[in-house]
Amino acid sequence: MLTHTPVLVDRNNEQEEAEKYVREIIRVLGDDPDRPGLRETPRRFINALLELTRGLREPPPTVKFFPMEGNEYVGRISVNDIEFVSVCEHHLLPVIGTVTVVYEPLNSEVPGLSKVARYVKWLAARPMLQERFTVRLANELKEALHARYVYVKVCALHMCAMIRGVKDEDMYMVTEAWTDGISSDELRELRNSVHCRVPRIVLTKEY
Repeated sequence: MLTHTPVLVDRNNEQEEAEKYVREIIRVLGDDPDRPGLRETPRRFINALLELTRGLREPPPTVKFFPMEGNEYVGRISVNDIEFVSVCEHHLLPVIGTVTVVYEPLNSEVPGLSKVARYVKWLAARPMLQERFTVRLANELKEALHARYVYVKVCALHMCAMIRGVKDEDMYMVTEAWTDGISSDELRELRNSVHCRVPRIVLTKEY
């Protein structure tokens, strides 16, 4: 049984306190938080982080099922290239990627298509490690979708590697995870055939 407890805080008091820390960070960086261009930056920065981590405070999406009348077997379902945005938990810099989800329902009821995408975006909306996100997504979707098995492949760009440190604009990460209930032959076929799209971000261009 999946259980998720949203983190509840006093939004106004906590946000005001966080904005004070952002002002101090700006000062440590060597700039003036009171100059016109930065005066509203602490509020905007905290609001952006709250949006990117909303999954910590929101309940998981409710999955509604629809009967496939006259069909006892639905077969394999693939939902491709679901886009998500997250932040890495080491630097709080953006992670931008796509997810492909393949699953087989246990019965003749199927979930609404948008619910799979909503679940991906909800689970991504928190500080993440891509490896952990991939495994958790497969395990939770198996239960949420009433599936015999779930296979997940994730392709993502990590800004922490693109704009700092190694500064490699072409590097991206691919992770995959699967649940029990899948045969070795099915798994081999999925690992060879399932792809996910790497988002295209152009940082270097000649004009």
